[in-house]
Amino acid sequence: MPRSATRRRALAAALACAAMLSACTGNADDGPDAAAPTATPVVAPSAAESSAQSAVSAAVTASTDVSAAGAAAREKAFTGPALVSANAAAKMLPGRTAGEKADAEVSAEGVKVLAVSRAGDKPAQILAQTTLKKTGAPVLVLLTAASPAGPYQVAAMTSVLPGAEIDPFDATTDGSPAVGDGAGLAASPDEVVDSWAESVRFPKPVTSKLLAADPLSEQLRQSASAQSQALNNQGSFTQTYTPQDVLGGLRLKDGKGAIVFAHLDRHDAIAMRTPQKLTPDKELTLLTGIKQITSEAKLTSNEIIAVVIPASGQARVVAASDQIVAGSGR
Repeated sequence: MPRSATRRRALAAALACAAMLSACTGNADDGPDAAAPTATPVVAPSAAESSAQSAVSAAVTASTDVSAAGAAAREKAFTGPALVSANAAAKMLPGRTAGEKADAEVSAEGVKVLAVSRAGDKPAQILAQTTLKKTGAPVLVLLTAASPAGPYQVAAMTSVLPGAEIDPFDATTDGSPAVGDGAGLAASPDEVVDSWAESVRFPKPVTSKLLAADPLSEQLRQSASAQSQALNNQGSFTQTYTPQDVLGGLRLKDGKGAIVFAHLDRHDAIAMRTPQKLTPDKELTLLTGIKQITSEAKLTSNEIIAVVIPASGQARVVAASDQIVAGSGR
């Protein structure tokens, strides 16, 4: 399972992760005596609760299953980049300490449905919330399905950032409209994600008026700078982000905007000016097979962010997850 807090010791920046969403409005009456149309959720509230609890429980169990059956279980529980991250995390799991495992453990109990999409919007979406077992910190889980009946799979599992605020959702009895093309928002999802990618690249990050300050972005910039300085002029470090897909999202209540889940590829690269003998962490070796680095290393991570885009004003990152999924070195 993608770590809610990812440490980057030898070669990559750290962080952990998650955010919120919701919304919708009714249609206008046809006349003074006409009843206001009722919005229809993609799935009934009781079914949404059952599906969310079952899906999160399956994902939590599968994420720590390093047996041969674990890969098949993750294939059922996760989808898209979340599946890639879950498989990579499972490969690295034997290299982690008991404390690190405990810090990242997600609770499968008390899953709460925050919002559901509306009938007709595809894919079907359920936004749920669970917690980290150790701290009780909130974790947002975006579940998607090809059809309202399911099965629902984890498309994103992101830890809510410290201090992040969450606006209310429309009632699950009505459902919340999908984000669509972003009409009515301060900026389109693509514009916001592109701007965020530029704001956290290293070197030379580019600030954007579209984005409010958030602890994740600041931590990524500081970590990249620290890694570069740690090389002590013996090499160069770069960190870039490539936006991939919008995974899902729903409109907030009363037209206050929308929450969007997006996937980016993060690329960390180190190039040494003179040969060195660097030993990567055990978990990185388990994932990539790299046992020693002498001249260069490249890491690719899945970065999944949840961004609240208001109707006006600045967008803000409210949740995130980060997982190394590939690497090479020589």
